[in-house]
This record gives sequence, structure tokens and C-alpha cells, in this order.
Amino acid sequence: MARTFEQAPSAAAPGERLHAAESPHHLPIAGVPIFDGSLRDALGVLLSSIREGVGARVATANLDFFALARGDRHLRSLLLASHLVVADGAPIAWLARLSGARSTGRVSGVDLVDALLRASTELPVPLKVAIYGSEPDIASAARDTFAHRFPRVEVVSQHTPPFRPLTAEELRQNLDELVAADPHVVLVALGCPKQEHFIATHSAALPRAVWIGVGGTLDFFAGRRRRAPQLFQQAGLEWAVRLVQEPRRLWRRYLLRDLPTFMAIAPGCISSGVRVRLARWRGRGDQ
Repeated sequence: MARTFEQAPSAAAPGERLHAAESPHHLPIAGVPIFDGSLRDALGVLLSSIREGVGARVATANLDFFALARGDRHLRSLLLASHLVVADGAPIAWLARLSGARSTGRVSGVDLVDALLRASTELPVPLKVAIYGSEPDIASAARDTFAHRFPRVEVVSQHTPPFRPLTAEELRQNLDELVAADPHVVLVALGCPKQEHFIATHSAALPRAVWIGVGGTLDFFAGRRRRAPQLFQQAGLEWAVRLVQEPRRLWRRYLLRDLPTFMAIAPGCISSGVRVRLARWRGRGDQ
């Protein structure tokens, strides 16, 4: 298992976190840093950030992130400046392994949020959570699920902005209410790249909070979507189940954007992996 974030030697000052681009626990894949660790390791990063009050910006990067980032330099810079970028999907974990990673596991947004909320029992005070984004009925249903399943979790703020640009006054009011709620965790469900831009722009308003871009994660907690059976998840085929469940919404994205992206990135990952493994082999020979 990879060492956890807080165990790694770093150049960060006390009370600060390394950005993903600087972290020894992230490796670059097509210009995007990916955390080389398991769900348990990623959870350790979040709990450490909450306990220490240092805050973190977290991205759950699936293959669509890579498809968008290839043509969006600003999105790549936002991911590089995040503190934790997990492999949200088996294809990303596969690419990481091809690149020479030893410990990269699939860390979906649903699993990460679920694990964090379950771990609220390990914290000395109830975990205060804010929801920003999604749709009103979905956010409310997810909030009810949190209250039922996680008694140590308090949803202290819920904002579902309309699908249009907010006025300056609307945005200011939303942010003022969010800051007043003082959450430990902010779940931002605006979709990529909008949620990454929002977190980068406004996380300084709550520097001690953990901000997580969760995309459609709340849909699963609200019961609007179902997870693939565990067997399919373990086999890395959750994407295939989702394609069968929502063919009209996902076929174009999966087959015309994400699959070509995977095929374009994979050769470079294989080359990187060969170099990494050769370097390890030579290093063992020098010992």
C-alpha cells in the first residue's frame, strides 16, 4: 500500500498541503495528476485535512475529465493545483498501472463520499456538510439519506443554483450563507469542469474546509441511479452497466469521446511504464 499523504516527506509548510502536481503520491497521466493510492489512503487524506483544519481541494477524475482536459489547458491547471485527484473509474486506474503505478485503485466519487460520511464516527465532533449544486429534489433526497444513514453527519447548508449564470448578488448571497454555515466538507455537484472552476475560485472563502467536486454522486444517494453489482465493479465494468442503464445519455460520450481518449493516452502510458520499470530494475541492481 502506498504511504498516506501525511506520511510523505514534503516541502509544504506546516498547516499546508502539497498541490497534486508537487505531491510524491500523484503521478502524471497525459498532464493530469492521479493519486497513487487506494480508497483507504484517499480517506486518510481527507480525515487528516479535517482534523488538522488545513482544507483541501479534491477532484474525482474519470475518463471524461481527461477528454475535456486534452483541449482545456485551464482545466488541467486546476487539476494540477488540486490537493487530491483520485482515479474515478477503472479505466483511469488501468492507465495509471500502465504508467508504472503500484497502488492506484479505483476511487469513485460515490465510494469516497460514502467512506467519508461513514468515518464521521471517528471524528470528535459531528461532521458538518454543505451541498452546493445538483437539482433541488435530488439534493433534498440525498440530504435525507445522509440523515438516515449517517447520524454523525449534519447537512448545514444546501444550495441548488439554477442552470444559468448567477447574478453577482445571487452568488454573493450563496457564498455568505455557505461561509456562515462553516462546514467541514463542501460537496460541489455542478459537473466538470464547472465544479472545478467553482472550487478553485471560491474555496478561499472556507480555507479550512474540504471541497470535493462530486459530479453526479448525489444522484446515487438520492436513489435516482443504481450502482452496478459488486461483481461488475470489481471487474472494472461499472461503466458498461451505466451505458446499458442510460444509453441515450451516455453512448455518445463513452464511445465517441471517452474511448478515443483512452486509446490516444494508452500508448504514452505504456512507454512511461516501461521506463519506470526499467529504472526500478536498474535501481535494484545497484543495491
